[in-house]
Amino acid sequence: MIRFEEYAIDRDRWQLIWRNEPLPLNRKTFDLLLYLADHADRVVGKDELLRTLWPESFVEESNLTQHIFLLRKALSRHESGAKIIETVPGRGYRFAVAASAVEGQQNPGNQMVISASESITRITLEEEEEDTSKLSFQELEVSHPLLSAPSGKRRLYWVAGGLVAVAAVCVIGWFGWQRWMDRTGGPPVQVVVTGMDGTTGDLTLDRALLAALRIDLSQSPFVSLVPKDTVNATLVEMKQKPDDPITVVTARDLCERTNSQAVLHGMVVRNGTHFLLTEEATSCVDGTTLASARQEAGKPEELPRSIDRLAESIRRKLGESRNSVARFSARLSPATTASLEALKAYSESSRMSEQGKLPEAINLLKQAVADDPGFAVAWNDLWAYTASVNGDPISAREAIQKAYSLRDSAGALERLTITAHYDMVVVGDLFESERNYQAWTQLYPRSVIAWNGLSLTQQELGHYPDAEISAAHAVALRPRYAGLNLNLALAQMSTGNGQAARATCQHAIDQGIDSDHLRAGCLSVAYMLHDSAMLKTQRDWAAAHPQTPLFTIGEAGIAVGEGRFGDAGRLIAHAAQILRNQGLGSQADAYTRSMGINLIEAGDIEAGTRMLRASPPDPESGMDLVGLAEINDIAAATAGVRAMEKEHPQGTLWKLYWEPIIHAQIAMANRKPHDAVTLLEPTHQFDSKGIDLPMRRGLAYLAAGQPAFAEKDFRYVIANQRLDPTSSFYPLAWLQLGRALARENNRTAASDAYQHFLTLWVHADPDAIFVRQAKQELASLQTVAPAQ
Repeated sequence: MIRFEEYAIDRDRWQLIWRNEPLPLNRKTFDLLLYLADHADRVVGKDELLRTLWPESFVEESNLTQHIFLLRKALSRHESGAKIIETVPGRGYRFAVAASAVEGQQNPGNQMVISASESITRITLEEEEEDTSKLSFQELEVSHPLLSAPSGKRRLYWVAGGLVAVAAVCVIGWFGWQRWMDRTGGPPVQVVVTGMDGTTGDLTLDRALLAALRIDLSQSPFVSLVPKDTVNATLVEMKQKPDDPITVVTARDLCERTNSQAVLHGMVVRNGTHFLLTEEATSCVDGTTLASARQEAGKPEELPRSIDRLAESIRRKLGESRNSVARFSARLSPATTASLEALKAYSESSRMSEQGKLPEAINLLKQAVADDPGFAVAWNDLWAYTASVNGDPISAREAIQKAYSLRDSAGALERLTITAHYDMVVVGDLFESERNYQAWTQLYPRSVIAWNGLSLTQQELGHYPDAEISAAHAVALRPRYAGLNLNLALAQMSTGNGQAARATCQHAIDQGIDSDHLRAGCLSVAYMLHDSAMLKTQRDWAAAHPQTPLFTIGEAGIAVGEGRFGDAGRLIAHAAQILRNQGLGSQADAYTRSMGINLIEAGDIEAGTRMLRASPPDPESGMDLVGLAEINDIAAATAGVRAMEKEHPQGTLWKLYWEPIIHAQIAMANRKPHDAVTLLEPTHQFDSKGIDLPMRRGLAYLAAGQPAFAEKDFRYVIANQRLDPTSSFYPLAWLQLGRALARENNRTAASDAYQHFLTLWVHADPDAIFVRQAKQELASLQTVAPAQ
């Protein structure tokens, strides 16, 4: 048996045990645990694990990632917070805790194990009987027993044998049928979907048919579509306008540039009320026809069903198995929408969103769900657009709740999408959301949305090594998207892989996919690396692009972190004005409140309180409630957290992160630091999420008269600046460390910590309260009488 952190691995019983309680693990996950434990002296590479666990089959790396996730979930009961299975980026995994091997308990008494081996002509039964003195084997062999059987029994045997033979033929036939149904025509394919020639006589209906075809094809885990924004960006590279018709030559060029395998081009011909729809897939290599299909519709109302059949036919002819087509299909009639008007409104909303006209897209989606209240995909998109444009959490939540109630009418892909969003937004169960995204990436390994959603969820949980892997998958699938590159760079920074984060930033900028958001993230990377050249590059860009509110907010965060409160106030006011000029008033208010809380925590309570009070707090923001507690508005903070406890009873971050922090801050405001310590002690599992929790726990320990425990948390903050490079908590951790060491009577180390803080805040405002306190306390340390 192997013991570690109150767990035990029982080799004899193939069991993982926690304090004498067996923990359920499937066999493959247990094999993974045992292999890592047996090789705890080194990092085990992913390729080695794949070869060992699946020796005779090829499996995706995501299978290994899923078993790592299941294993970490099982190994989450210990109180120390130690990470048992550690991800080593770019290399593999390591069993990271000390373990000891002990003798397992022998099974008492005699044990009987029965095994059987069978062939056509011989049946052998072996009985293994084990006791303390001997091991005996008895073998019973029966050779052709039917030859000597009496005639009555012989007929019975023949009948039984015949039935067995028939059953065997049926079983073989069933398996053969299933193999035929599961047979594919080759590896998965990626296609460029162009427009449709011809017209129905209604331009909006033409666009709706193309949108419907994309909806149908997007269900397939075998046939993946090049995203429209990638097509548009590639067309710009080719010096063409995205709205111009795509010729055959242009389509071939697009196909090669996006590393796709086929171009899918269609045509619609109308004769009175009769419609003929055709689609043809041609090879990017030589232009040969890979697949073609045609469908007819006798009237406009039949068009959605014809699109269904057209998409299914193309998918089969491109090589997708019949079982896959049947399993991963969402019929436009009636499952997605049977309403042509709803379909037209939906396709127009997609066109508006591509042009950046999200308010218009929202109005069209509202029209679509009014025409068909059961249109689940439209409700899901309405949630996404409403959340990003209006900053209206209530309306957004109502839309995703409606989509979730209709999820069974959507296709497999839409069900995964809606469920993942519902668990994230409404339930707030990040562990369940992570499982949904894991399943999504396994079924649709080329889904950028799935990999990006998985990465964001893992970052919320503080699983940064896993988040970096997921973000890298997303960028590999869509390398020319600023948000994905930013997500990867931030994940790399959080794992301490700063050079990789810098390279990701530079690669994105070199590709010409610049944005305010990307530059703000790269500013944080440059600040963490103390890279003056990279900092200058980002600031030169911002000077040439003055209407960049996110970059300006990033600069305001740096100013707060350095104690330059006057600069911070001017910067956040400027950024908020830019946002309001862009019609984003609610975002301006949210950023202003957030910066106000940062100022309060950095010691500028008066200015910070003004910013926090400048607009009503967001009831969904845990940080706003923390801020209310920090300015001693205990009633509002208490009411807010109680409302959120009712609103999010299963919310991972609310239950395990925000509630302890808010209640602890209320306890600190009420001068009950011991209560705060008790509330924050169980939160160690989220220490990897950022430096916020360790800092607050350290302050509670210090106020409770436990400087040794406080010292440990402050040192954690100092060692992990990468988790929040511009936060004021990093320099303030040096100040608080000096105070903890002084209380432990470690004067030399305390003086060094104070000096380090004053060096970091050398450019702080002269009247910054923490600077004045640090100088006074350091002087007091250095002038203590020798006798004392």
